[in-house]
Amino acid sequence: MTTGTLQSSETELILPSGNRWETILLILVLLFLVGATGFYTSQYGQKENQQELLEWQISSFSDLHGVDQAIYNEMLVAAEEINWMVYYLGYWPDMPDFQEALLPPFYEDLSWKNNGSVNWKLKNVIQEGEAQGLTIYHGSGGTAPEQGAYMMVIDHKHAGNSQIIEPSLWWHTDPNAPVPPQSKIPSFILHGWKQIIPYQGIDELNRINGV
Repeated sequence: MTTGTLQSSETELILPSGNRWETILLILVLLFLVGATGFYTSQYGQKENQQELLEWQISSFSDLHGVDQAIYNEMLVAAEEINWMVYYLGYWPDMPDFQEALLPPFYEDLSWKNNGSVNWKLKNVIQEGEAQGLTIYHGSGGTAPEQGAYMMVIDHKHAGNSQIIEPSLWWHTDPNAPVPPQSKIPSFILHGWKQIIPYQGIDELNRINGV
């Protein structure tokens, strides 16, 4: 006769020591990391400062798109070229002069067609005061989608034997917007025109440095 011996085993649950203190320590470490990150960001983080504009101004960098931005860039270059043309020609150049000089955005080539075939006109305005005046190159009737109208306003006045020229570029949401009846900045603003402010290198530097 064979006898078996029944052996029993018991399971004992052993809890880790210091469990409560480990949890508290972990929470404290997380709070420290969050606080340290917030302090570093507030002291050394970069701020994305935007170009400061008035209500009647727009940025050439962020507010103009597509053909509007392309035409603005051409107008910016043309303003300098027109200054030299006046110097050599002795008068403000008109559309035939621009066709001969192949000067965009006035020169009617394939690029002009792709940018909406804008109709450009010259308008000279005599202001009050001796030798005071405005020369306006007005572009309208563009056929490109969501295209606006354009004005290159050149404020010229004579100081002694020299001529002071201050060009400004304007844009309107309506591609058929006419030149305002009164050629003064308040009139431009009243009729919905926006002055285009160039985005310069100093603006980008200030944005990066958070100035």
